[in-house]
Amino acid sequence: MQVSNPIHAPCPDMEGMVNPDPKKRQRAIYLLGKLREKHGIRRRTRTARPLNYTCTSTGCIEGYE
Repeated sequence: MQVSNPIHAPCPDMEGMVNPDPKKRQRAIYLLGKLREKHGIRRRTRTARPLNYTCTSTGCIEGYE
């Protein structure tokens, strides 16, 4: 398998992800949802924080409010 960008190549221990079966993936997603529901585990929601930078002559500094 020729990959143009090595960052997207699967690791050797992820051999099952070379050619994943869409039916198995959908079933796994469904089962995970059922387990989350059964055990009361909610999916994490991420809130976007605005980017706040202060640029100086030496570079930009990231600041949070």
